[in-house]
Amino acid sequence: MESTVANENTLGERLHELRTQHRYSIRGLATKAGVSASLVSDVEKGKVEPSISTLNRLAAAMGTTITYFFTPQAQPSGRVVRAADRVPFGGIADPASDTRPASGTRFELASPTDLRSIDAIYGRYEVGGWFGDEPFTHEGEEWGFVLSGRLKVIVGDEVHFLEPGDSIWFPSTVPHRMENVADTATEYIWIDIPPGR
Repeated sequence: MESTVANENTLGERLHELRTQHRYSIRGLATKAGVSASLVSDVEKGKVEPSISTLNRLAAAMGTTITYFFTPQAQPSGRVVRAADRVPFGGIADPASDTRPASGTRFELASPTDLRSIDAIYGRYEVGGWFGDEPFTHEGEEWGFVLSGRLKVIVGDEVHFLEPGDSIWFPSTVPHRMENVADTATEYIWIDIPPGR
């Protein structure tokens, strides 16, 4: 059985972690929760055991409930992929020429690597970058959202110019290709359903 001190330290560590993730100072969190800064500091250090009322105030100030401090976090319901942890991958090779139909591009998997139903891709096309010498097709659907730059997307006989904030959806069975037509790099998020890697 864990000691009271160990439980206090665990609670204090959880409080510190959540406060840090919210980027609150001790004083900032204390003000928002309506408690003293010294109390927040002492709870984080495991020096005092907060009342249920105090924990409720601290939890509410950070948009959660008191159960956050006591529930095991080993199995989160949300899975985060940090920018530094995205897995890079290349374009699709053309079997006839054994070359990659992409130039000046970078693709990184922004969704967990073991998902079978969806690929969320961060893409970056350098100036003049393109994907696909010729339009190509595959099974599924695609949705894209431009973050910066200007992306030209050819879908069948249609030509679309997407600016930051614009999005597009189309069936992947329609021939399509993309290129950067901005004088800066173009960045976007692209969703393939099912995964098209």
